Amino acid sequence: MKHQFGRIVLALAVIVGAHSASAQRVEMNALSAYMFGTSTDYIYSSGARYGEIWIAPSAVYGGAVDVILRNNIMFEVQYMVQPTRAEERGLGGLVAHSTDLTNHFIQAGGLYTRSLSRAADVFGGVMFGLEVFDPSKPQYESVVRFLGTLTGGTKVWLTDAIGLRFQAALNMPMVLSGVGFYFGTGGPDYGASTFVQLLQFNLGGGVVVRL
Repeated sequence: MKHQFGRIVLALAVIVGAHSASAQRVEMNALSAYMFGTSTDYIYSSGARYGEIWIAPSAVYGGAVDVILRNNIMFEVQYMVQPTRAEERGLGGLVAHSTDLTNHFIQAGGLYTRSLSRAADVFGGVMFGLEVFDPSKPQYESVVRFLGTLTGGTKVWLTDAIGLRFQAALNMPMVLSGVGFYFGTGGPDYGASTFVQLLQFNLGGGVVVRL
């Protein structure tokens, strides 16, 4: 799993480098936030609900690279990590199993940014990538989920090069539930369906440095 992280981060770094070569401005972000607790139903293979998987609230931290492109569009690559704890709870609320858990968020996306004044910008947008749920106990396997995130916030510039970033983000790890390929009167077509497994909301911010 660690080798997979390395390949993903390296690929994202190459993408950022390619964009940075022709960009007008690059911003480096050191980020931290508070991730609220969340849960998802625990379902047997038969479809019956057993209980829930609870992920405890905790800090999340990491960094991001922003590249200003044009028309106020900002391309961002972000990596965050959340050391937390997961519990398997039965229908009665009793904890059946628990483990320390590390969640890795690897994303890239487009953000729209607008200057309110020389000292403040607002931004918002959508990011996509992967979330890796990595339990510490060897009897549990790591799980990778496709990840979509809605985010928005503001940057307050203390100087022309250094600022503070405040943001909120809603992470939505998804499960691919089906893929279909079919023929119709209009020719062949295909489709895929997903569902959001749980919602992860966090509030935080950090320091921004303009290069």
